[in-house]
Amino acid sequence: MKLKFGHQLKKHKLMKTIESIEYFYKINDKLSTSGQPTESEVKLIAEEGFEIVINARPQSEMDELFNEREIVGNLGMKYFQIETELNDPNMDELINFLELMTKFREKKVFLHCRVNRRVSGLLAIYRVIKLGWNEADALNEVKKVWEITPELQNFIEVQIDYLADE
Repeated sequence: MKLKFGHQLKKHKLMKTIESIEYFYKINDKLSTSGQPTESEVKLIAEEGFEIVINARPQSEMDELFNEREIVGNLGMKYFQIETELNDPNMDELINFLELMTKFREKKVFLHCRVNRRVSGLLAIYRVIKLGWNEADALNEVKKVWEITPELQNFIEVQIDYLADE
């Protein structure tokens, strides 16, 4: 009996949950963010009922990894890739991100990049531009996940200023 119990306990300790994804942060029941999930962690995302996966990493960062688009699709979720970088934002991709977040606002969305910094910045921009938040409140939400570096602060402020003038 003890051997069986010990085996189950060991197996239980090895079981991963969605919260074990690196830099995971649950914003609410419909939106969570993280760093890059592994192939097995993508399965956890599907098991949690997420319908949409938005990857905010450029393809150049994804080339050495598994085919995330294919795995997400095979698990019945929709996959979108927003190719932008903090030091070289792509405005077309940023606008695409804002449109996706607006379109899927009522869906269960999982948003990730490499370490959850870029997506935290993107969400701050979305909150200000599309949800009408003030910038200070949006930045306070980013601080729950990341210390705001000058690079991240600049990324957020420049995009907000640009989009607010549109």
